[in-house]
Amino acid sequence: MKCLESVIRCYERRYKRKGRQYATKQYTINLKKDKVESKGLKCDEEVCILPKPEFQELIETYQKYEKILEENRQLTKQLAQAQNEYDKLKNEHKHLQEVYKKREKQISHLENEVERLQNRGIIQIILEKLTKRKAIETSKEE
Repeated sequence: MKCLESVIRCYERRYKRKGRQYATKQYTINLKKDKVESKGLKCDEEVCILPKPEFQELIETYQKYEKILEENRQLTKQLAQAQNEYDKLKNEHKHLQEVYKKREKQISHLENEVERLQNRGIIQIILEKLTKRKAIETSKEE
């Protein structure tokens, strides 16, 4: 945004036409050549004139906008990081749930085995193991 400062000067112009007197208010805005050229303005270029307080308000609004825009960028970045972290934790939780279920099945199986062994006598277990070994040894010899 290019800004030039100047003062609006008012004067009253009086003139006569057909025997009547008229008065009109005239306004001039003088700009210094070096300031116009330094801002890169050209001849016949349209410009907008704002009172200084309004211009200051416009600048403040623009600065607030820039600040909010930067804050928005930072919050968007933080949101993306939080989303990535959430996805990681979600995957890890899913994996741990699967491991937990697997361990739970193993524990259940081992508890059933312990219960089965407690219900049978030690002699029956030894006989069963020996008969299994004999069956394996006879099948190997054949």
